[in-house]
Amino acid sequence: MRKFAIPSNSPNPKNGIFCADQVKYVVRTAIKNIDHQRTLVLYIYAKESVLAGNHTPRWTMFQQKGGYITLCTDDKGTRWQQSMFENLGKDYFFRDKCSFYSQADERRVTRYCQSEKQKGFESLCLFQLDLLRKKQRENELKKQRRIIERMKPVGALPRDIKGFMHRETLPHYIFYDYAKGKAPKNAYCTACKHNVSVAEAKHNGEGVCPHCKRKITFKSRGRRGYIVDRSTAQVIQRLGSNEMIIRFVKAYRRYPKSDTSEFHVYENARLFLQWDGSKIIASESYYYGYSRDRITPWHPGDRPVFSRWYYNFEADCCGYLYHRNLDSELKGTPWQYSALKEYYAGDPTPLYAGQYLQKYLRYPMLEYLVKLKLYRLATYVAYGDIGGARYYDDSVLNSKGKTVTEVLGVGKKYIPLLQTIDPGPNQLTMIKAFLRDNIRPDLELMKWCSKNDIGEEAYITVPLRYMTPHKLMRYATEQFATHRKTSYYAPGYYSMREMMSDYKDYLCMCELLEHDMKSSFVLFPNDLKAEHDRVNDMSRNDVSQAYDRRIAKMFEGLQHRYGYTQMGFVVIPPHSAKEITQEGDKLHHCVGRYVKDVVKNNTTILFIRKASAPKKPYCTVEVKHGDVIQARIQNNVVPPPKVKRFIESWKENVLYAPALERAA
Repeated sequence: MRKFAIPSNSPNPKNGIFCADQVKYVVRTAIKNIDHQRTLVLYIYAKESVLAGNHTPRWTMFQQKGGYITLCTDDKGTRWQQSMFENLGKDYFFRDKCSFYSQADERRVTRYCQSEKQKGFESLCLFQLDLLRKKQRENELKKQRRIIERMKPVGALPRDIKGFMHRETLPHYIFYDYAKGKAPKNAYCTACKHNVSVAEAKHNGEGVCPHCKRKITFKSRGRRGYIVDRSTAQVIQRLGSNEMIIRFVKAYRRYPKSDTSEFHVYENARLFLQWDGSKIIASESYYYGYSRDRITPWHPGDRPVFSRWYYNFEADCCGYLYHRNLDSELKGTPWQYSALKEYYAGDPTPLYAGQYLQKYLRYPMLEYLVKLKLYRLATYVAYGDIGGARYYDDSVLNSKGKTVTEVLGVGKKYIPLLQTIDPGPNQLTMIKAFLRDNIRPDLELMKWCSKNDIGEEAYITVPLRYMTPHKLMRYATEQFATHRKTSYYAPGYYSMREMMSDYKDYLCMCELLEHDMKSSFVLFPNDLKAEHDRVNDMSRNDVSQAYDRRIAKMFEGLQHRYGYTQMGFVVIPPHSAKEITQEGDKLHHCVGRYVKDVVKNNTTILFIRKASAPKKPYCTVEVKHGDVIQARIQNNVVPPPKVKRFIESWKENVLYAPALERAA
């Protein structure tokens, strides 16, 4: 094509078209026979270049019946591009700034494009647009044929999937005729599809079917209206030696004015997983679409939604797990011992099976947790903390542990306690803190903490200095019932966790002010929120003195627990709040901000000094939840290797010693 890129004769700069101000590009045309195809060649000249004496076309476009290509010539050299005519330049409305050199040039274009009723540029652009659409359609058909080939190994859904979704994923009802002062008449259970006899019923009340023993909701026929239920199920099936599929099935069930339902089940999405050894090497997702211009209804990728912030049932891939085939389908796969079936049986609620399978390959300890029935910890590993506010990390569990005790970080004798409580990550952290402090966890207290999602150890350890677990739970429950927040603007607490934070602060401040900590009047105020606000409204001088007294009281206990001398260094706790702030001033870091947290038992600050100069600030360490959170020397810099080695030695011999003794 290059030999036709420059025409044999050049345009005449004296042509009137070069005098038109609105024209920026001039187009000449020719018909050539290239590769045995009749080709329309368009020579597009930049007007300014021609007037300057440069008669080389800016673009040479070769238009054939099956496509087009353009040779671009500029200061950077020559290159090929596949843009349509109207997209050649960077100008907006490019074709409006172009003009044909002569009427003969325009006629060649309209005749070639077989649209002589239209203008030259319009007919060319429509011709190219039609070619583009045909090419796009061909490419789309190729993709759809590949999808059809991809779906060929997929077999039928389980024969009982409809019954499974009806029985185990959708709610059930007992419809009855209300009779004033009499037992309900003509009661019908939708779960077992039997007429039953019930002694009493209340519209929208919960109950149990006397025939099939399933949980049901009572619905009076005169009040129930139109009922619509929907749910999602996941079916796992094996496709080959190293591939399986997760199929997402949707169910819609409607009860019009009759007891008979209109029930529809359909497959909505698919997820293909391929693995090599114990690693997923490919993951492909498809969703079922409803376009009529496709040869397959399956589309690649995730289902598009209007907004990620609004729930979309069709796009929701969390659902109940079809568990009847799991043993056979997972046999011989990396998930043969994943305990997915047992995990779902422990809490048969909607989940996303794909994420569980992926997490199991990364954290095989999931098998331990599920088989010990520690379902909340298993959920934390697979899906994050309850509510999804915290992703899994190794701060709570040891994912590299080879035994159950190494994974959990507690002794074997405490595992029955954990099984009874079924703690979440916060509760396990608190239990380990109790063990480090030589406090045996109380079973009822741990259940109460788990129920109310209380995991901060100080919320419990501070009150337990002055009262029994029973008194703590009783008082906290009464206060929360009294001060529970009922509206956005009303005073009170949204959660028990928030109230326990205030109670811990209140007790710490009372201790600082040297109140009688044996008096029930002090320990159990009638209005906790009012008393909390009162003790916090102290003068700055009173607060400073109280902080000093509190930290001075803590010195002996901290020295006994954390004191250590080795490798030319010594660990000592602070004597006063002033000493902590001076440490920050001399080392130029922000430890002074932690005084209040130290007083309230939220954290522990320790000093590492050189044994030869024990009074000179050198390194500051923060300890929280039984581990070193940070260590800083002069100018807020991490300590040098020799100090790091000392810290590791101190952690092994002092900090972790109580927990290690219990895990032995």
